[in-house]
Amino acid sequence: MPTASQIGFVKLGINVVASASVWKIVNDVIKHNVAIETGADMVKVWTGSLIIGSMVADQASKHVNEKFDSVLEWAENRANENKGSEVPVDPEGS
Repeated sequence: MPTASQIGFVKLGINVVASASVWKIVNDVIKHNVAIETGADMVKVWTGSLIIGSMVADQASKHVNEKFDSVLEWAENRANENKGSEVPVDPEGS
C-alpha cells in the first residue's frame, strides 16, 4: 500500500487539477454570459468569478477527497481479504 506521504501527494495533485478545472469552467461561464460595460463592471465580474470559482473548487476538492478515500479504503479491504485467502504452498511439491 502507498505511504501517507504518497497519498497526500496524489491528493494534492488531484485537488490542484480539479480546482483549476472547476474555476476555469465557472470563469468561462460567467465571462461569456455577463456584459461588461465599465471598469467597475470588470472588477465586479472578476471578483464575483473568483469568489464563486473558489467556493465551487472547495466543494469539488471535498468531493474528490471523499471519493479518493473511499477507493483507498476499498483497496485496503480487498488487500486484507486476500491476505487471509492465500493458498498454502506445499514445499515438497506433492
